[in-house]
Order: sequence, then C-alpha cells, then structure tokens
Amino acid sequence: MSYSDETPTTVAGSGCPVCGSRAQAGSLFCAACGAFLKTEDGRRTKKRETRTAVANGHSADVPGDYSLVQLLGEVAHLQRDLLKQFRQGQAVQARQFSRALEAQALQLDKALAHAAGQVEASEQRLLLWQRWAAGLAAAVVFVLVVSTQLL
Repeated sequence: MSYSDETPTTVAGSGCPVCGSRAQAGSLFCAACGAFLKTEDGRRTKKRETRTAVANGHSADVPGDYSLVQLLGEVAHLQRDLLKQFRQGQAVQARQFSRALEAQALQLDKALAHAAGQVEASEQRLLLWQRWAAGLAAAVVFVLVVSTQLL
C-alpha cells in the first residue's frame, strides 16, 4: 500500500479522536479502537492506489480510500442501523397487534352485551309466559270449581 506524499500523517503523540489514546507517528488508524486518524489539517489520509481484498477466495477491487477497519466499521454501522430498523418494525408491529387486540376486545364486549340483552329479553318473555300460564290455570280451576258448585 502506498499513501499520498502530499498528505502529512499524524503528529507523533497526537490522540485518537474517538478513544483519546496516544497514536504513534505515521499511524493511519488507532491501535486501540481502530478509528481512522486525521492529518494535521484535520483531513483523513488519502491512498494513492486501490488494493485488492480477498474474500471467500474471490478478489474484488476495493477503493483505496477504504481500509479493512473502515469497511468493518461501516458494516457494524449498517448492522446497527438494520437492528434499529428491525426493532422499530417490531415496535410498529407490537402497536398494531395491541390495537388489533383492543379492537377484538371491544367487538367481543359488544357481542357479549348483545347476547346478554338477548338472554335477558328471553328470560322476561319466559317469565311472562309462566305468569300467563299460571293465570290461565287459575282461571280454569276457578271455572271448574264454580261449575261443580252450580251443578
């Protein structure tokens, strides 16, 4: 790997902008946390060439601006973002599920209230029929008693 001669490397004894540990002169990334170190003017160092990365036996051109540490860092950020989106999706699904359960509970309450009303109305009709039958039976008995007394 070759680096641009125009871009100065880090100053000896400068600190890592991420973890604050001391970096050696000429270091491109922090030995403690792997963060890219910046140059004296605050920019990242630039690589002049592209390099070849070997992954699973296949080689692919990777832009020279990326090191393995940067690529792994970006993968970690993407994984974190995907996990965040997944958790947000889970939260949305949980809210939707909760709302669906609330709607079902409301419908069940309405159905139970309707059924209870129907049962109460049936009980009232049954009670009315019982009273009517008892009254009719009493009337028949009264007629029989009166008719036997007259004969």
